Amino acid sequence: MALNPPLNWGRTPLPVREELFLLQRKGVRFEAELYGSVRRKWDVHGTLYVSTLRLCFVVEQEANSSWLSGLLGGQQPLDIESYDLPLPLIRREKFNQPVFGCNNIDGECAPLPSTDGFTKFKISFHEGGVGTFLPIFFDLLNRNRHGVPAQPTGFDPAFEASVQSGSFMRSAFIDPNDPSQIFLTSQQPSAPEPQQSVSRWSYFSNGYSRVPTDDGDADGGDAAPSAPPRAVVIPTATSPVRRGGV
Repeated sequence: MALNPPLNWGRTPLPVREELFLLQRKGVRFEAELYGSVRRKWDVHGTLYVSTLRLCFVVEQEANSSWLSGLLGGQQPLDIESYDLPLPLIRREKFNQPVFGCNNIDGECAPLPSTDGFTKFKISFHEGGVGTFLPIFFDLLNRNRHGVPAQPTGFDPAFEASVQSGSFMRSAFIDPNDPSQIFLTSQQPSAPEPQQSVSRWSYFSNGYSRVPTDDGDADGGDAAPSAPPRAVVIPTATSPVRRGGV
């Protein structure tokens, strides 16, 4: 896990080098408890991003404010903007379908270097089903469990090519009740090299800080932030069809 990994200007996760984003899911409730030197808890709403490396939850400030806090003079600023759950470090995951309540996934996540303690988490899906989300999530989880976290052997060039070409999206099972958005990596604007200055090896060896360290793995220089990833909205019963390669 990692608290507050860096974000792009569009409040999307800042990519690790060669990381591929596959899925975006809005309307998610994220509950986490950090068992470190100081025990901390969060219960927030926002957007979940799924990549070949991690689950990255990004807080939506508007979704975590209420009219009551406005009447009382505003609410205290949140100390969480984003949260990483690296796929190779997730364990004891379980999908739950309660009779009353939302579909959810709970589990534990071991810490990255320079972070404090492991995390117990629960991800609840408040908007729609999970028929598209679940197969992709468990497939990526399985691929990341082959080999060492920094260099898993579950990914091959054919898989990466299928994501970049869009054939992955076309072959994925699409649940008409699941409003998840699948990314077409080939349509993303190319990010400047400094935006992808942290490699997967550095991510698992040193953690993911806001400021790249001068360890030979980061590229120096200032550059304008990249545009946020573009997603393809899958036609579903709960989200409109968007035209024009959005």
